[in-house]
Amino acid sequence: MTSRAWRHDCRKRIQGGDPVNMKRTIPVVFQVGAGILIIVAAILVAGFLLSHAQMLSTPAGFSIIRPPDEVSTILVDGDMVWTGGKGGVILFDRTNRSIQPLPPGAPLFGYVRGIAKDPEGSIWIAHDGGLARISRNTWTSFGEHTGAPFSKSLSVISQADGSIWVGTEGKIVQYTKGTWIEIVPPPSISLASADVLFFDSSGDLWIGCGSPTHGGLFRYDGRNWTVYGLDKGLPHPVVRDVTESADGAIWVATGFSGQGGVARYSGGKWTAFTTADGLAGPSTRSVHEDRIGRMWIGSEYDGVLLRNKTADRILTRKDGLAGNEVKVVREDREGTFWIGTDGGLSVINTTALS
Repeated sequence: MTSRAWRHDCRKRIQGGDPVNMKRTIPVVFQVGAGILIIVAAILVAGFLLSHAQMLSTPAGFSIIRPPDEVSTILVDGDMVWTGGKGGVILFDRTNRSIQPLPPGAPLFGYVRGIAKDPEGSIWIAHDGGLARISRNTWTSFGEHTGAPFSKSLSVISQADGSIWVGTEGKIVQYTKGTWIEIVPPPSISLASADVLFFDSSGDLWIGCGSPTHGGLFRYDGRNWTVYGLDKGLPHPVVRDVTESADGAIWVATGFSGQGGVARYSGGKWTAFTTADGLAGPSTRSVHEDRIGRMWIGSEYDGVLLRNKTADRILTRKDGLAGNEVKVVREDREGTFWIGTDGGLSVINTTALS
């Protein structure tokens, strides 16, 4: 075949397609596609089997519940337990741990970052799509479309007087008697996001910023702002959680990407704790004091430290937790612990910790 004829034949094959080669190519494409589907299916089946095996192998007194596959916030409300996270809101019956349907008319939830209850019994849910309230089985949504000064809420908390405080990007917002009040810090204070809100026993509002690049801890007493950073004793600028222990001390969980610790504020002085002091991991994610005075300090990668006056104990996936990133710990009226992790919901009977 001459070079001219060969080039003509190649153009013909490209433009019109070579029936013989096409017949050979089509089965190959199907084989590759089928192979990919088989691999994906095998991965999904393996993941399901491992998850199921983990749920079945938990020690006595420990339970793992999925869905949800991730839990960032928990509210225990009588015999109901509200959980929220990347998958939205899932409601549980506390007594039998079964999933319950949400009241009809629920909005579409984005990433749920906070759930709070006000003195009148209404439930408020902060999520990426705004703010939602369920009151007497009626849902109400808040956002820019309703005149609220935000489109995304990062945290929510109720004050004793019934006012609702919402953390957003760059500010906090108070909702009282049907009116929104924006509370913006002075220009000298840089608040990237109000990811954590907590009222202490004196009525001061603590605001934690979880931004990896512009984190910080702030206290607002209704008029003045106070800033706490590394220079004041925090082990890390990224703030994940704030609580108050029975003795009046403020505890702050800090950290990001394998660095951080937990700090205790009492008498105007900060004390920092790290892995050298027994923490499960350097980066802390949550902090909670239970009814008998034990501190639960959750980590980002390494489980949770249960700090007792007599002995410490660390719980991880190997010990029966759903995941090693412990994002929230709550206790119900019977002393059962509901723990939100990156791998689902853990429930621990108090007798299992004796």
